[in-house]
Amino acid sequence: MRVLKLLQAMPMVLTAFLVAVSCFSKEPEPVSQPAATAPAPGAAATATTAADTAVADNNAGATVYNTYCVTCHGTKGKGDGVAAAALNPKPADFAIGAFKYDADGNGAPGDIDDIKAVVHDGAAKHGGSSLMAPWPMLSPEQLQAVAEHLKSLHSG
Repeated sequence: MRVLKLLQAMPMVLTAFLVAVSCFSKEPEPVSQPAATAPAPGAAATATTAADTAVADNNAGATVYNTYCVTCHGTKGKGDGVAAAALNPKPADFAIGAFKYDADGNGAPGDIDDIKAVVHDGAAKHGGSSLMAPWPMLSPEQLQAVAEHLKSLHSG
C-alpha cells in the first residue's frame, strides 16, 4: 500500500523538482539598454528611436520571461508551461488578461505596477498562491520589462 502511494506521488515530486531546478538554477539576464544615438533632424528620426527603444524593451521583457516564467506560464503566457500540469492552482493565463491582483490598491488589477509587485514579491504576499515564487533578484529595469511583456501577451 505504501509503495502504491509512493508511485502515485512520483509524477508530482518529479515535476516539483524540475520546477525548482529550472527556477533556481538560472542567473538573471542583464537588461541591456539600447545604445544612445544622435537623433537626425526631423520627427521621423525621433519615431524610429522610440520604436527601436520599444523593441529593445520588449526583447528584454521576453528574455526575463523566458528565463523565469515560461516553465509555469508557457511560451505564450496561457498558463500551460511544462510544470503547469502539476500545479494547483494553475498558473495565470496572461493571454486572456487573467490579472487578479491590485497590489497598489488603485482599483485597477493587473496594471504594470501590480505585475511588478507580484513578480518581485510573489503572489502569496498579495493574497495569492505561494506557488508563484517571488523574484526579488530582478532589477527595476527587468521588472518593468517583464511586466510590459506580460501585458503584451494579452490577445484581447
